[in-house]
Amino acid sequence: MYGIKAAVRRLEFAPAPKDMEVTDIATGRFVFRPRTDKPVSLSELRKAVTKAGYEIEGTMIEVAGSLGADGRLRVPETGQVFLLKGDQKPAGGPVTVRGKWEVVDREEVIVLDGAEERSP
Repeated sequence: MYGIKAAVRRLEFAPAPKDMEVTDIATGRFVFRPRTDKPVSLSELRKAVTKAGYEIEGTMIEVAGSLGADGRLRVPETGQVFLLKGDQKPAGGPVTVRGKWEVVDREEVIVLDGAEERSP
C-alpha cells in the first residue's frame, strides 16, 4: 500500500504521508483528509491512483462551506465550488455535507447522504 500513498502524496491537495491511512489492506481501503488550503480534484486523484497501478472503487467526501442561492457549496479557504445532488439539500449558510464524490461534466459533485448545519 506504500505505492498508493506515494502516488497520492504527489497531488497538490494531498496531506503528509503520515496523515494517510490504509484502513483495510485486504480491500485496499484508503482514507485521507485533503489539505484545507488547496482545491481537490477527483479526476487528478483517479489519474494518480490508476497510474500507480490501483483503481478506485468508490469515493466519499466531506466538505464544509457556504451554500449559495444556486445550490452550490463554496469553500471559502480555496474558492472551490461543488454541485450538490440529492433529495436532502441543506438550507443556506455554513454547512458540512458528506456523500459520494463524483465528477460530472468537469464539475466536482457531491451526492448527498445527509447534511449537518453548522454555526458560523
